[in-house]
Amino acid sequence: MKDYYQILRISRQASDEEIKRAYRRLALVFHPDKNRSAEASALFQEINEAHEILSDPAQRQRYDELLSGATVVLEAPPPQQWHRDPAYRRKQQPGYKPPPARPSERLLMMVHFLQYLRPISWAGLAWCAFLVFDYSLPFRVSEENVLAEANRDITWEMHHVPNVVVTDKGHQFPVSYEGAEFFPVGSKVEVVTSWVLHVLVVVKAKSGLYTIDNLASVYQNFMIVPVILFLLSVAGLLLKKGIEFRFNVAISICIVLVFNLIFLLFSIA
Repeated sequence: MKDYYQILRISRQASDEEIKRAYRRLALVFHPDKNRSAEASALFQEINEAHEILSDPAQRQRYDELLSGATVVLEAPPPQQWHRDPAYRRKQQPGYKPPPARPSERLLMMVHFLQYLRPISWAGLAWCAFLVFDYSLPFRVSEENVLAEANRDITWEMHHVPNVVVTDKGHQFPVSYEGAEFFPVGSKVEVVTSWVLHVLVVVKAKSGLYTIDNLASVYQNFMIVPVILFLLSVAGLLLKKGIEFRFNVAISICIVLVFNLIFLLFSIA
């Protein structure tokens, strides 16, 4: 017996309103005008059938009674008639009809997750908009004193960098061999950060003759990550067809959003 509650992805205690919402959500994805795949067409027929039964109180009551007391009767398969010709054996027996295609659990899981695609996409766009807002505000500029490189802390970020500018506020900035001469010990350095998030933008020598812009920051080297998040979020809002592709877009947005948060932690001065 078909489990209509499982087909609509609802519980057996679902209200009439929950049944309607579940039907509308699935119909938007599996309607033949929205999705022309064979799996979607087969599932849409079952969705209609489930909605027709569960939306009618009398039919739903009879169905619940049958579902609670249903027993499965297993019939023995007809005896296989073998033929001595192997080529003949590979053919289907006369009168054989393949079972109708049913949606896989993987497809049902994707459909269930797609209801979160738009909220996830809006969250990605909101994060990108916040970064643009933070970057557009006037920058903070703080002056720090350059210390001897002997005060340098060897971290996993800096262990392979030959020249590092160390300041009295515990900051360390990689610098090229040519640029190291612009940051003598005791000189001043200007650390430019964003106003809200304090994300590193640039580091300038007080003389103004040299600027360090090769920084591990979402506003410098990692700027491609918010750009990717923006493109994926726009795609998540615009795409209307393709269950598996839209599901992959939603997962990609979640992954890139996590990477944005991780890179942000490394970008804060």
